[in-house]
Amino acid sequence: MRHAARSARRGEGAFGLVVGLAVLFVVVVACVRIVPLHIHGNEVLDAMNEAANFGGLKTLEKLQVDVYLRAQDAKVPLKMEAIRVEKNGAYIAISARYDQTVDIFGYKYVYRFDKRVEKPVF
Repeated sequence: MRHAARSARRGEGAFGLVVGLAVLFVVVVACVRIVPLHIHGNEVLDAMNEAANFGGLKTLEKLQVDVYLRAQDAKVPLKMEAIRVEKNGAYIAISARYDQTVDIFGYKYVYRFDKRVEKPVF
């Protein structure tokens, strides 16, 4: 009787392993495709912070070009028209809005990035 119960359970652990490995594979592929988007987005945010620090020394157009060039270096699809640089009294505000599409196993998801930096001008 004991032998019959043991043979009925054979292979149950292998199915769980296959499902677990499949889920792990999907998570790893998703991370490999999504995480670089956020890293590049943070590079654009760093460029905006750096440009805002020089807000009192450079023209608004030069600040816009600096952010645009750094975005191109980071391979971010940010257009020059999507970068807004405004000076309001003692503050400078830089904002950028762009979309990036990622394809994971045929499923396309659009990430919308809307970054804004506001700093005082010295």
